Amino acid sequence: MPIILILIMEVTLAQHRRVTLERVGTDGLAMFALSQVVILATLGISLLLAWHGVRCTAHAACRPREVGTVLVAGMQLEEGHPTPGYRLRLLRALRLLRRHPQARVLLLGGQTAAQGPSEAAAGAAFLRERGVANARIRIEDRSTHTLENLRHARDLMREESAGSDDPPAVLVTSRYHLARALAIARGLGLHLQPCPAEPGRHAARGPVLWREAWLLHWYHTGRVFARVFRRRGMLRRIT
Repeated sequence: MPIILILIMEVTLAQHRRVTLERVGTDGLAMFALSQVVILATLGISLLLAWHGVRCTAHAACRPREVGTVLVAGMQLEEGHPTPGYRLRLLRALRLLRRHPQARVLLLGGQTAAQGPSEAAAGAAFLRERGVANARIRIEDRSTHTLENLRHARDLMREESAGSDDPPAVLVTSRYHLARALAIARGLGLHLQPCPAEPGRHAARGPVLWREAWLLHWYHTGRVFARVFRRRGMLRRIT
């Protein structure tokens, strides 16, 4: 089990260059260590349960009845352009926008390369090229990971809907990423309808589900610890 955890960590950090020591912080590192202790203490059962949750959520269907805002999770760009995975997210958002003419889109994702546009800006350009009016597009590009993206998105949506009911919001992201993104959103007080980017369930399988389970387990460990021990600084960051 320790070897498996090390391999998952190495793959995660290699594929997520935005994950740095500065962004994780000392609390994040401490919760990482505690998360591994919990996994070992439960003989891997807690990680298996997280994996089961990721897998079940990855099989969700995209059938929103009402859509006020379409949130699109960003993804690392390649030479300043959306990757195939990011394009699937954007194309799913495009279909929702065409089906719901009153809806607007909020693109998430900051600048994760030394040069070039932010993930949100690249996504906005992709949608404009396909006929989406600029007035329907908003971007949140101050952040470079899911927690910050969703926190800033929540604040932006609350400012815009002050004094009125929040419009139904849909979260578009890859199937493997849905469980973690929804868990973080719920922790922030956001109730989002899931909408996987890929049309088929076959896209959610393999090592990527274990990587997401590991990250989700890390998040839940930190959240439970912060609530039980009333760590206000940590709670401010994740709620």
